[in-house]
Amino acid sequence: MIRKLASDELHWFLVKAYSFLGHSDPNRFVNSLISRMSDLDSEAKKCLIYKDESRGPLAGLVVLAPQKDASDQNLYIANLWYANKMEDALILLEHIQSKYHYEAIHYPLYNHSKQLISALKPIFDKQGFDLNKETELEFKLNSLPPLGRPLVMESWTHKIDKKYREIYNACEGAEISDEAWAYLKRKSGSFNPNLWFLVSEGLDQEPIGYAFYSAKGFAIDAAYDQSGVGVLARYRNSSEMLKRLVLSSMHELAAISPFGTVKTRIDGDDKLISIFEGLGFERLDTYHAFVKHPQ
Repeated sequence: MIRKLASDELHWFLVKAYSFLGHSDPNRFVNSLISRMSDLDSEAKKCLIYKDESRGPLAGLVVLAPQKDASDQNLYIANLWYANKMEDALILLEHIQSKYHYEAIHYPLYNHSKQLISALKPIFDKQGFDLNKETELEFKLNSLPPLGRPLVMESWTHKIDKKYREIYNACEGAEISDEAWAYLKRKSGSFNPNLWFLVSEGLDQEPIGYAFYSAKGFAIDAAYDQSGVGVLARYRNSSEMLKRLVLSSMHELAAISPFGTVKTRIDGDDKLISIFEGLGFERLDTYHAFVKHPQ
């Protein structure tokens, strides 16, 4: 049987989860955690437990699922634990994938040891998850350096969607599926065509790359999310074109939100992280995550 928790079970559930992580004093930590929660019923409803009448509680996890009509269709899980057999956790993973509507699933592995990640990997492999090393970075638009000769930005329209997709495929060196292309457009929320750019060196020249962003608003201090940037293969021998592309696209954002911020998340690529840090991005966090994207 798989069910949600009642509020009076929350303490027990969290102690199980943090004991599973190897916390030295999970009971005291959970007492402190619960004392700061304003709505225990709401928190408990996010928790699922797999229970057998003869063997008791076997596994649990926390689910943050999107509404069916929400623009952001990312589902997040956390605090996965199992009592004895990892196959019991697999039953919960299969359950959430059949019960909830989503486009992508994320399990950030904060506070997970290398040994625990290795132990969990087989059950996530069976469900088609990738194990990524993710680095989050942030740039403050009021610290943008001046541009000598900016690149030209062309915003997305339905008429040139095929061209956008062709350039994206050429930059990434692989064909993106219809499902993955649709997810990319609203990876961080509502799709805004004015924040998806094809980039060229002049108005009459062919694109040399792309820069895709999203935002929940356009205030003077808006927060932008960079869904992806890339340049064609012939420009990859040097990082200069990529740097020009990133800075040029962020100048477009700064014209709207001079005190805004740009956040991005990079999977594993240490060279790309170094390029972004060289541009002035600040590293916020680095962690591993099990991720399942549209194929």
